[in-house]
Amino acid sequence: MEKKSCDKCIRWICAILFSAFAFCWLFFFQRDLLTALNRDLFSGNAGMVSWMSHHHYVTSVILASVALLLAIPGRLFLRFRKGLYACNYLISAAFLGFITGYDGESFFGQTYVQWIVVSAFIIVLFLVCKIVESVPKSNYNDRPRTLAGNLLLLSLLFCLTGYIGNTEENLHRRLSMERLYLEGDYEHLLDLGRYEEESEPAIDLLRAKAMLNLPSNPGGSGIGDRLFGYSICSPTVLADSLKNMNNTQAYLSACLLIHDIESFRDSIRLEDYETLPKYYMQALVIDNDSIAQVRFPQQFADEKKTYDSFCEALGSQEFQPRQYQANATFIKFHESYYWFYTFSR
Repeated sequence: MEKKSCDKCIRWICAILFSAFAFCWLFFFQRDLLTALNRDLFSGNAGMVSWMSHHHYVTSVILASVALLLAIPGRLFLRFRKGLYACNYLISAAFLGFITGYDGESFFGQTYVQWIVVSAFIIVLFLVCKIVESVPKSNYNDRPRTLAGNLLLLSLLFCLTGYIGNTEENLHRRLSMERLYLEGDYEHLLDLGRYEEESEPAIDLLRAKAMLNLPSNPGGSGIGDRLFGYSICSPTVLADSLKNMNNTQAYLSACLLIHDIESFRDSIRLEDYETLPKYYMQALVIDNDSIAQVRFPQQFADEKKTYDSFCEALGSQEFQPRQYQANATFIKFHESYYWFYTFSR
């Protein structure tokens, strides 16, 4: 009787832990990926896409329940017991990974290497567990050993799910940004990956579009205060995208991205601004623009001090390699147009 009670307890522990993991994996870590996957799967049914995006909790519960139910055929076919009982969730763990392998284009975005590694892992784990199961065991410390064995196996299965599923950081960041952009939550979008050093063209463009939608006067000029505060993967690609927008502020920013200060100066209408956006003023300080100096004397003077400080820091490293100069001035000046203009060519 005591033995049956222990086995039942282990089954419940495994079920609870796996259910908790499955729900958290789907609801918290794969939310935007599942939303994007649903948009592709049900592209012809806007109502279904809208319902699923607004009821992600229900979707996560359903998929987690399906994964949990897959433990039943696992128990029937694999037949692991006691300290190896968690291995019956092998099919369930693989299922969670497979349905979250979307890479933005393919529903199952796993590489051939991943498929080979996963297949080998499943076969090896199954064989090792069968060998361990066949070895006679004493009853000494039976419960602790049983619990430890199941916890170890569950940990391996959770790692299997993480390996099969898509955990690519930039993809998840981009999908989150796309969702926030559609919701009009531009500030939250710009907070995502604020201090990350890696980016990609799609992320750069989403940030730029969000900046253009920030409340500002004139409209869209918020990009002039925010653009160079972020890492930019490809300034040229972003500049080409901005030029195609038929937007004055986008064009001005594109000129700055490709270091075309002359075109920027010729295109900007200073009379439209009560205060110039930060990076616009910095570009005009580099150009020593006399009109901006007269129209915005205090702002120009303040930015000139910062530019002089940058030049002084750069001058102290003039005999050092270019990369060394960039690193030496990075911490203090990397969010300025001065640093971008000097080192991004």
